[in-house]
Amino acid sequence: MNLSHAYAFAAAAIVGSGISNVSAFSTLKPTSPSIRLHNNVIAFSTSTSLHSVAVKEHDLLETNNADEKMKQLNKQTIDNGDANVNGYASTTTGLPKHNNRLSGSDMKRFVSEMRSLYNDLENGGGSVRRNMAFISSSSTQQSSAISFTYVAPSTSTTPKENAQLDGDWRLQTPIVYEVNADWSDIHRQIADVRMEQSLSSKPLPLLLYLPGLDGFGISATSQFDELSSTFELWRMTIDKSNVQLSFADLVSSVVKFVKDATNSYVNSPREVILVGESFGGLLSCAVAMALSNVASKPNATMSLKGMVLVNPATSFDETNWGQSITLLTSLRYLETQEEMIDDIGNFKLNNLTRLPTPYSVLGGLVLSATIPDRKQYSNIFQFIVSNVMTGSSEDMLAASSDGFRILAEYLPALTLEHRVTKWLPVGTSVVNNPQRLSMLSVPTLVVAGNDDNMLPTKEEANRLGKSLPDCVKLDVSGSGHFVLDSVNLTEVLLDSHIDPLDMKKTSKPYDPITDWTLPPKEVTKAVIQKRVKPQRERTSPVFFSTDSVTGKRRKGLSLVPSNSDKPLLFVGNHQLFGQDLGLIISQLIEERGIAARGLMHPIAAEGFAAIRPGEPVVRTQKRKFEFIEDNPAETDLFSMFGAVKVTPKNFYRLLQTNQAVLLFPGGVKEALHGKGEDYEVFWPDKKTDFVRVAARFNATIVPISAIGAADSVDIVLDAKELLDLPFGIGDNLKNFNANATSARYDTQDGEELFVPPLAVPKPFPARHYFLFGRAFDTSSIDPQNKDACQTMYEEIENELRSDIDALLAARERDPFALDGGKRAWYQRLFGKDPPTFPVESLPPSKV
Repeated sequence: MNLSHAYAFAAAAIVGSGISNVSAFSTLKPTSPSIRLHNNVIAFSTSTSLHSVAVKEHDLLETNNADEKMKQLNKQTIDNGDANVNGYASTTTGLPKHNNRLSGSDMKRFVSEMRSLYNDLENGGGSVRRNMAFISSSSTQQSSAISFTYVAPSTSTTPKENAQLDGDWRLQTPIVYEVNADWSDIHRQIADVRMEQSLSSKPLPLLLYLPGLDGFGISATSQFDELSSTFELWRMTIDKSNVQLSFADLVSSVVKFVKDATNSYVNSPREVILVGESFGGLLSCAVAMALSNVASKPNATMSLKGMVLVNPATSFDETNWGQSITLLTSLRYLETQEEMIDDIGNFKLNNLTRLPTPYSVLGGLVLSATIPDRKQYSNIFQFIVSNVMTGSSEDMLAASSDGFRILAEYLPALTLEHRVTKWLPVGTSVVNNPQRLSMLSVPTLVVAGNDDNMLPTKEEANRLGKSLPDCVKLDVSGSGHFVLDSVNLTEVLLDSHIDPLDMKKTSKPYDPITDWTLPPKEVTKAVIQKRVKPQRERTSPVFFSTDSVTGKRRKGLSLVPSNSDKPLLFVGNHQLFGQDLGLIISQLIEERGIAARGLMHPIAAEGFAAIRPGEPVVRTQKRKFEFIEDNPAETDLFSMFGAVKVTPKNFYRLLQTNQAVLLFPGGVKEALHGKGEDYEVFWPDKKTDFVRVAARFNATIVPISAIGAADSVDIVLDAKELLDLPFGIGDNLKNFNANATSARYDTQDGEELFVPPLAVPKPFPARHYFLFGRAFDTSSIDPQNKDACQTMYEEIENELRSDIDALLAARERDPFALDGGKRAWYQRLFGKDPPTFPVESLPPSKV
């Protein structure tokens, strides 16, 4: 289930629309043909002929039976005779552009590149091969069924823009070894290729990639160069024409390969990492079950370090693909009509060109409809629109037909039917046994494309996260079945709990207080563009600051002090639903270069699992600076921009380390206020802790007064009214609130009323205003002097209250304050926010 590049292309090309590659190929840049020198690297080939025998799947998972079952297979040596050993394609060119128009010949070249890539995957683009041949019990014909290829590290330090086509792994010429090659010698020569000094040092983990149902793994090729530079990378290939292998054969072959590759290594036990994509994810689980038993033996020569499941097909039994594929592959019977089919199985069309078979056409359309995600579809559409194709209709039809034929060439109908009906049902029955899953303690990472249209991957990631003892999921929002187009697998693996290179053991744990840094400029800009800009357009926010000496106001934040020499504490009133946080934080970053660290409520920091006691929590891994554009409710942005859980210790350490902090003392009571409580300040009485801690570190305190959010909605029912609702609604909300974690250290859980009011947004939100009041210097305050701290606390609170009143009064002079419709018309006509009241309308602060 891993073919889509050519299919999506062909689906569009067949109707004369254009090239519609799903991922890397849709953004190719023109390059000139070049001659590339091959690397003289090591290769070997041992071909072991094995009889396929009826091995029960559960026997493969038993330690004591695995070797015996393998011994039952009749082994004999054959000469593999790889005819293409020195015939790999060595020249790869990008798709040329001619005045942004593609000709039929360009399309042919594109399809040729696709076929070349498949050929390299099939015939051993890489340096070391080990072939395992199988003999069918009903036939004596030998065929190389399963191959394991070593992928040597890239010799280039420059990342490839188009690693899928131009990866260095394709430039290596294998040298075939004699049968029964010495693995110790292989390891030594691999080390020479990697320019390692000695085998006495700890070797890199052996990473084995298991492909999807196509048996090639084309979707992972863009990852090979970086993976091979970080691990000892091997990849598995399955013969496209073999329809005799069973799921048991696959498990046995992988287990045997891993044991062979680790048994002879001088530094035992050898660490192994399995990476399985789609069907390969299902296969990885079965292999891990078998290898776990092997690794648990005394004096074991291998250690299963971890397992990565990429959109695993463990959820196949939850789909209807079994029936659909059977219908699809039955189309091969139409290919026997001699009057319509030529000698090589293609439809005749007036002797002008050839059409592909019905299986190729329909299969390509089905896969191109299910594999790409929305972003990939968008790229496809834009690529088609921007590349209006030229050339004769005959050339166009020939090129599109050639693209469709790739399916029948590399995943024939009979092969697909065999794998779907014989491998997947058996594999899921073996792997999805709850008892076996609960005993599979291998550290596992599930990389899940949440928009996978082929498999219910999002739900499956949650199931595996709860079923496997040591499983973490990585949700990739907006990505489909080809999720590896959207992630850097090497970075993801290194950041995971698998810790393949043991970096986390030797480095100190991440400290969110001192180790946090603002996201890169491009990420910050993208977040502001996608999240804050729409809110700015709706609310037309206006910011004011105050001169701490004269008390005069100024539009903008130029008078806000910096935290260059001492910590800075912003304290404000929490607006309804806290919807103005992004406006405040982004404005401070853009206008003053201040990264204010917010203090989050525990529920925002921990997610709603904090109020669902007893429910299994699926551990989640996040990519660094990951920004999910399609998820407007993403709470991880808080942490990305420096927010930490509100605790006395975190607050203390932030000021101790000279940082800028954003605190809302009114907390939940202000953010979820009720009817008639607009812009009221609910600071706790005689709770001067933030002043005392600020004084301890000579921090500057700046109050922020804000209005606008409460005027943007109509509260239908507030929290108290909701708790009184009949029919069990109120009781459920009370239970919900009773389990809510409190944000205040001196308040018991459930004492805070964490029930959002039922509010209806107005057609147009009110304009938002923010007034940064005069700064309060705490350097002269003794933190042990409670009276002095209380006095400053009251002064700051009074400043906040008076500034809120000043904003409410001044906005009466702004004709656009509450009339969002008029504001929207002004923005549309003039392309900018409308003017507001004169700054002189704000009275000076009382210094």
